[in-house]
Amino acid sequence: MLFKVHQRLIYLNHLIKQRATGSPRELSRKLGITERAWYKFRDELVNDLNLPIDYCPHSRSYVYTEEGSFEIGFKKIPADKAAKLNGGKGMLLHWA
Repeated sequence: MLFKVHQRLIYLNHLIKQRATGSPRELSRKLGITERAWYKFRDELVNDLNLPIDYCPHSRSYVYTEEGSFEIGFKKIPADKAAKLNGGKGMLLHWA
C-alpha cells in the first residue's frame, strides 16, 4: 500500500508541475482512484502536509500556488555533515 501511495505522489507531482492533471474527474482516473477518494487525498495533502495546491480552471489543472518542490524519500547525509549532528543519538540507546 505504501508503495502505491509513493508512486501516486510522484506521478501527481509530475502532473502538477506539467500543468497536466486535468479536471478532478480526469485526475482521479489518472491516479486510479475514485473522484471522492481524490478529494479526500487532496484535503490530506493540503491540510496535513501543507502542500500549496489549488485547481486552476483556466489551465484545467491543479497547480502549485507557491514556488518550491515536493520530495518524498530518504536522503543520506554525507559523513562529514553527519558527524556534526547531535540530534537523535540518545534515541539509539532506547532502541538497543
